Amino acid sequence: MSQNNKRKIFKYNEDDILEILSEYLAEETRFDTYQSTAILLGTPGKDLRLIAVVGSEDDDDITKLNLEDIDNEVNYNGTHSDLDDRFLFKGKNIK
Repeated sequence: MSQNNKRKIFKYNEDDILEILSEYLAEETRFDTYQSTAILLGTPGKDLRLIAVVGSEDDDDITKLNLEDIDNEVNYNGTHSDLDDRFLFKGKNIK
């Protein structure tokens, strides 16, 4: 088997990333049909974050939301944001 059969390379632009994440979040929240709005904020490797809102398909006001305001008002609530410190890598743990 050649190396090309073992790997697939992906390069996504911002729109692709937002679409994939929005679809994932809609599925996680069990929306069959939905509307969403999302934005990537911050700096990669420093404070990059996704602000996304997913609602029912008749939620026409969803696109009027100010996602930067939501960023300032809402705490992190992703699956990795509430991990106990035991699970976080700390440089001092390197042997």
